[in-house]
Amino acid sequence: MKKFLVLMLALAMMLSLFTAASAQDDKWYLGIMVHGLENEFWAQEANGAILFAESKENVEYQVMVTDGDDNKENQAIRDFIAKHGQRAFFITDVASTANSVNFAEICEEAGVYFTMLWQHAEGLEPKDFKHFVAHMSPDDFVSGYNTAKYLFDLIGGKGKVCALYGVQGEDSAANRYAGFQAALKDYPEIEMVDMQVASWSQDQAMNFTQTWLAAHDDIAAIWAANDTMGLGAIEALKLEGKNGKVFVNGVDGIAAAFDSVAAGDMASTVANNGYLLMGYGAAYAYEAAVNGKTFDRPVIKTNAPLITAENVAEYKAMFIDGQPEYNFNDLAFPVLSDYESFEELKNK
Repeated sequence: MKKFLVLMLALAMMLSLFTAASAQDDKWYLGIMVHGLENEFWAQEANGAILFAESKENVEYQVMVTDGDDNKENQAIRDFIAKHGQRAFFITDVASTANSVNFAEICEEAGVYFTMLWQHAEGLEPKDFKHFVAHMSPDDFVSGYNTAKYLFDLIGGKGKVCALYGVQGEDSAANRYAGFQAALKDYPEIEMVDMQVASWSQDQAMNFTQTWLAAHDDIAAIWAANDTMGLGAIEALKLEGKNGKVFVNGVDGIAAAFDSVAAGDMASTVANNGYLLMGYGAAYAYEAAVNGKTFDRPVIKTNAPLITAENVAEYKAMFIDGQPEYNFNDLAFPVLSDYESFEELKNK
């Protein structure tokens, strides 16, 4: 009897060890690459990826801050892969446009899957890599168009407007401005007085707006390519007693912009939704790595709602005061439009 008990105990221990080993073998390791966590939107991105990881019992994660440093990012990728091998997969808001190529090549050589957000080098196509699962970003052209159209409708389809451009050389700045220009063509009675490159800066936007207000007393609206510049324009308007008389938009959906829309200062913003971007970006990479899923249309433009006074309370509760809840098995949910390549997107 004693020998039997000892045998049973030994078998139980072996089964326990086997179960533990099997559970460990089933683990996958998500590398979450962000520029930093002090920025509200980047923190939102990281939290979206964490929401995904915590929805899967077989996923562990690590948040890695790159500070926009290519070398730091590349070393972090290599270290993560060295530790976890082909059980690693990545979601990245890549450190720079130039480094998007290095990121792709490092992962491809190691045989690990990844999804990339926002930036990509000219000619870099997911379809040219086995492990480049998807590239995801909101449609900046659509955001630029929708915010401009909303402004133009507010001023009755006619009047003088000025524009605040983002950083020269960045895709998001160029595409948002292209959307603004497309809206101008649809409103022939809108006159664009001036455009200035404010480089996403609140202070620069404020200074440009003060100059415009001094030169023109009949500006009806100021289109801004992001929230920070829009808030700078509103500061200048408040100093001149013209807030609410001249309409201003933003893009991105930061907390201050939600508050500004709710207060009636900003006409609209666009919720780019870092939760959705990184959460579903991680889900796409997971499906490729774990379940062998492939995506024929890997260039994905995500849903990014226009936020106005009518819906700001709903979206603020979801994105700012709380966290959204997503079904990460529904991979169609985040898709506004998708393409086989950036070349197809460019020629649409």
